[in-house]
Amino acid sequence: MAKLPADEIILARKGHATDLKRDAAVQFARKVIEVRGHVSDTDLKTVRNAGYTDATIAEIVALVAVYSLTNFFNNVFDPEKDYPAVPPAGSI
Repeated sequence: MAKLPADEIILARKGHATDLKRDAAVQFARKVIEVRGHVSDTDLKTVRNAGYTDATIAEIVALVAVYSLTNFFNNVFDPEKDYPAVPPAGSI
């Protein structure tokens, strides 16, 4: 686990981070979702300028894909939950 403080986790769930590099990754992940992978050259340049390599950017895209697939699967099959519910992100 990333061992992020609770406030950072809440911010990430809302699409933000206090650390500029992490914020660039979160914003890029949101963009990948919003445009269904059709990111612009500017989007790629922004995340690269934040210090991410193409290999790390590929990992971000892979995580977006895995979580999307997991959400689709859960929406279709509504499996029994065997873990505690996560509270809403709330406000900061």
